[in-house]
Amino acid sequence: MADQIWEQLEAFARGELGRPLFGRLELKPESRIEEDLRLTGVDAVEFIDKWAEKFNIEAPDGFPYARYFGPDSLDVVRAVAGLFSKKFRDAPLVPITLGMLAEAMRRGKWNTAEIEAASARN
Repeated sequence: MADQIWEQLEAFARGELGRPLFGRLELKPESRIEEDLRLTGVDAVEFIDKWAEKFNIEAPDGFPYARYFGPDSLDVVRAVAGLFSKKFRDAPLVPITLGMLAEAMRRGKWNTAEIEAASARN
């Protein structure tokens, strides 16, 4: 039986990401938005915003963009300072997957703890 939510998400992602120059865009529930799909910074935020609007996903506490996506550019001063002091090091990013977005679609809302826990079980 086909998963309608996954099919809707896949169609949305293909529409937003476009066609690659070579080959076929491989989309799977475990596809990571930043690492596999190469969406970072503002592009990743726009993708999430469009997804949330299209599928009417609520984020009661706001979507934690900084937890999942790094900045568009490197802050050289902060990066060098981070070599010498933990105070200037950014927290490690948590990978966000298409499967996590599909789970939020099933629930109708984004709850970080619940979505990440469900993702870890799968």
